[in-house]
Amino acid sequence: MHEIHTAKNILHMANAEATARGLATISAIRVRIGAWTGIDIEHLKHDFQTVAPNVRLDVELVEPAAHCEDCGASFEAAPGTLRCSKCGSSRVMLKQKRDIELVSVEAI
Repeated sequence: MHEIHTAKNILHMANAEATARGLATISAIRVRIGAWTGIDIEHLKHDFQTVAPNVRLDVELVEPAAHCEDCGASFEAAPGTLRCSKCGSSRVMLKQKRDIELVSVEAI
C-alpha cells in the first residue's frame, strides 16, 4: 500500500513541473529513488499504472552516497554497514538514502 502513495506523490510532483513549464499531457516521468527507501520498484511501477495508465515511469535506483567526517572520503554505502570504506570510521553521514528525485517530465 506504501507504493500507491508514492506513485501518487510522483504524479503530483510531475504535474506541478509540467504546469510550471507549460506542458500539456505528460507522457513519461523519470525519477531517482534511494535504494534504502524500502520501496518495491516493481510494485511502484504497477501501482503507478493504476493512477496514470498512459504515462511511462522510468526509475533509477540510487545507492546511498556516504561521506566520512574523519578522513573526508566519499563512497557508496554498503547495505548493513555504516563504516568508512577508507579509514573504517563510524562517523559517516549518509546522503541520498531515502530520497525521491524528479529527474525529468516528458510531454506529448
